[in-house]
Amino acid sequence: MRSDLSALLVNATDDPRTTYRGAETVHRNWPGSRLVTLRGADQHAVYGAFASPCVDATVNAYFASGHLPAGDVTRSRPPAA
Repeated sequence: MRSDLSALLVNATDDPRTTYRGAETVHRNWPGSRLVTLRGADQHAVYGAFASPCVDATVNAYFASGHLPAGDVTRSRPPAA
């Protein structure tokens, strides 16, 4: 893996397909990455599918600017409507 490439990783803590532990391992081994974590969510597709304004805004800002957030982002699952 090339460590000079940037990446925005998005994962839910209870993702049934991609374990959060796996996401943390990838993040730890990829120096140019940032990890966006959605706590308490049991969904695989978080961005654009789980109705988390913070996650969606973080990913959209990355897409618009090409710049990673200054640090990792962690938010709790939004309350059910």
